[in-house]
Amino acid sequence: MCKPVNETKVYDVHGLRDYYVSCRCWQHCICKTSASALLQLGGCRFFQNVVFSVVLVAVRAKHSFHYCQMRPQPKMTASSAAEEALCDEVLSNGDVDIDVNSSTMILGVPVANEEVHSEDASMLVEGTTPVELRHTNVTTVPKEPSTCWKTGARYCIVTFCCLNVVMLVFGGLWPALSQYSKDDHKRIVIIQTDHLVQVVNERFLSVALDSSQIHRRFKKFDMKSKAARMLGTYLSPGYLRVGGTAADRLIFVENHVQDGKFDESEALPLDGGSCAYEGEMCTKQQRFFNMSGETLTELHNYAKMAGMDMIFDLNALLRKGKDWDDTNAKELLDYASKQELKLHWQLGNEPNAYRHKFDTFVEASQLGEDFVNLRELLNQYPRYSRSFLLGPDITRPRPLKLADLDYLREFLRTAAPRLNAVTWHQYYLNGREATLQDFLNVETYNVLYEQIGLVKNVMKSMALGTPVWLGETGTAFGGGAAELSDRFVGSFLWLDKLGVAASEGIKVVIRQSLFGGHYGLIRNDHGSLVPNPDFWVSILYKRLVGTGVVGVTLLKDFKGPVRIYCHCTEPSALHPGLGGVTIFGINLLSDAIELSLQGTHNVSSVDRYILQGETGLQSQLVSIFLSVCLRFKYVKSSILFFLFSYTFI
Repeated sequence: MCKPVNETKVYDVHGLRDYYVSCRCWQHCICKTSASALLQLGGCRFFQNVVFSVVLVAVRAKHSFHYCQMRPQPKMTASSAAEEALCDEVLSNGDVDIDVNSSTMILGVPVANEEVHSEDASMLVEGTTPVELRHTNVTTVPKEPSTCWKTGARYCIVTFCCLNVVMLVFGGLWPALSQYSKDDHKRIVIIQTDHLVQVVNERFLSVALDSSQIHRRFKKFDMKSKAARMLGTYLSPGYLRVGGTAADRLIFVENHVQDGKFDESEALPLDGGSCAYEGEMCTKQQRFFNMSGETLTELHNYAKMAGMDMIFDLNALLRKGKDWDDTNAKELLDYASKQELKLHWQLGNEPNAYRHKFDTFVEASQLGEDFVNLRELLNQYPRYSRSFLLGPDITRPRPLKLADLDYLREFLRTAAPRLNAVTWHQYYLNGREATLQDFLNVETYNVLYEQIGLVKNVMKSMALGTPVWLGETGTAFGGGAAELSDRFVGSFLWLDKLGVAASEGIKVVIRQSLFGGHYGLIRNDHGSLVPNPDFWVSILYKRLVGTGVVGVTLLKDFKGPVRIYCHCTEPSALHPGLGGVTIFGINLLSDAIELSLQGTHNVSSVDRYILQGETGLQSQLVSIFLSVCLRFKYVKSSILFFLFSYTFI
């Protein structure tokens, strides 16, 4: 399960520092029992709210008191009695009730409602929009063991007596009080902390650069610039996939030199453009273009500097009769091996859509043979004999269009033994037609569950255990949806996709794209590289969410407008000796809701990061706020990141 951290590394997200809090030593003098223990005693959630879900158990008291003596008591600056009471409740209670306003995302353990007053700080990334960061200063002072013992004993005894009195007085009202949990605005979330349901790749959140950027000579994304390099490092570790529709037009020419002035009107469609829309022939994509060895090296060096491994998509439409012509691939491999470039490989992009993109077709079985030949070719190079081969990158599978799944199945019959991962592409919407309401419609979100299920059924029917990756994905195909994919509302789909994919066993999610189109994580704003809202969500996800997926049961609302996920916390975000989980989710309802989190125990600190669109759902600017163990007013249309740490006693 989620294990304690042994190393001494302290979490610091390039200026987003995690302030550690250990609240009131006497909280740890209390034996912490779960909701199930209270239910066995005839209790209910009402009792949990009254007595903080604690029961005195004599057999554990001695151990708990000993632990209590080891803990410091923090002194919260400028904190009110109400705030301290809230902190007590959160840190002693395994079941926490919180309010979440409409259109809200949360990560971690939410706390309550009331504005926090704190000192201001700021995080500035050169070439990016300033982002406000706030934190609350917390200092600690030691507490005498004897005082701690007496305080803890008195508190435990009083709590035990109060619990029994409350149960005797209100026990007969159980049927009426149980209705408290049935309110339409309440949700019960059970965190199953006893085991992991999935473990994803450490590079789970990865990014892509479309091959069309090579043809455009990276005019608006200078990989050598300080801003581009700095922004890339925030997304490590990960993979940088260089591919897309234009990959099947690319020819490697080691000493190629660009001639003349670049003409934007002659550029290949950005990120596929209209080529993504079925029924439209993509005339501009019919011509080929050249990539030099220097460009390949620059791409590799950018990925390496950013802490990513590069995946390169080879041209599958260089053909000799029905077979793939590997002549150009050999030239590229010779150069890459000589330059000692670390690369992983793909062959072709969305081959089941070749007919409407390029007016051609490659049989699935033949493409499988081409992958077998590529693997044999890679094995001839010591540097690439162990590099990954990924494919086939089919387009989004749909229940009413089984031809795509048939293509995948036929391909795997031949190529499966040679693959390190099975890849496919997923988008929710048509970027040309998507509306704001589509981005908030729960049916849109559930499309991903359905599509993952279709791919998993193919893998199961063929008894294959090969990892499955989302080799390319975003909110809307065709470059994204204008004023939606690059706005705050797009972050709801992005965060939910990360939660769904991990819980369903997808090992890697490659976001289209790092730069380019409406769905880029970074945009060029009057010559400067500026992060879009999804960039900030990705940073905090990277720093707070670990690889272990923890089971979550959301009573009453599975696959509904309230969606909750849970992971072990990224170890670098925790202090030595602590474990932790990060809980995240979204609320698509028009009203605020209350969540009752059950199954969290021994909490020693709660950290909360709030992202809010400055001008609403379609804002391109995001403010970040950090608060520690204090009340905070939940603002409509905000994204909340919570990390909660726990001790092992």
